[in-house]
Amino acid sequence: MAIEKTLRLIPFRFLFSASFLSSQSPSQYDLLAELGLHNTTWAGVSITSGPSVPQQLRPAYLLQGDYRDLKLPPLAFEKVSDLLRRSPEFTISAWVRQETGNTGSLVSFAHGLNRYLELQSSGRKNEIRLHYTSRVDSKVYVETFHYRLADNLWHHVAISVSGSQVELLVDCHPLYKRLLRPGAPDRNFSLPQQLWLGQRNKHYHFKGAMQDVRLIAGPHGYLTLCPSLDSTCPTCGQFSLLQSTVQELTRHLQELSERVYGLPCNVSYASVHCFDYI
Repeated sequence: MAIEKTLRLIPFRFLFSASFLSSQSPSQYDLLAELGLHNTTWAGVSITSGPSVPQQLRPAYLLQGDYRDLKLPPLAFEKVSDLLRRSPEFTISAWVRQETGNTGSLVSFAHGLNRYLELQSSGRKNEIRLHYTSRVDSKVYVETFHYRLADNLWHHVAISVSGSQVELLVDCHPLYKRLLRPGAPDRNFSLPQQLWLGQRNKHYHFKGAMQDVRLIAGPHGYLTLCPSLDSTCPTCGQFSLLQSTVQELTRHLQELSERVYGLPCNVSYASVHCFDYI
């Protein structure tokens, strides 16, 4: 009876853990707050009015000039990169008002001229670009989405990555959903890096205003600011979690079966059914 009880409990234990992980509220960081703009004076940065959205109480910042140095302090970078490292599903979300014709980076994990994960908007080609390092071959790829973000108007842009799938939303409207080639982005940054806001090192300075720039961990991170959107379909990351759970369950059942087969069994009427639980 102990074996039967164990077999009955294992599936529920694993399925509970999977549903628990998928239902947790996503962790997130306000990157502008982590940068500490509200506590000090930064060259090329000033307070400005934000979008006319009732729930937006965070300050908006006007970014000007080409002599900014907006990178997260080492401790804040470690917190954010650790969150990203632990999250196969994440969303980069921001309110932006980009000057017409400007090409600039919104959020950039980079070291020198090398970028590892970057969200960029080109006002010259009317494109939103996601630069990422593939986990498959460690090469940098770019996924390009045709959209005119740099029109000097406020927009909410969110890009969600779930495993090897990426989705772009602007003003809470889903615009693109694609598979990243050759595979999911590498989130385990091993080389010395920095996290830049509104620029990549001394290049690609974003010009305009930014507000409420977040890195959100977990599935459907865009629902934090777009709660009315549908989230009934499982994400690529959630499917991968379920697949891993089933594989783990199968492995445990196989191990249990091998242990049961290895137990001594006296051939008698009382014990003849000892293998019926396998």
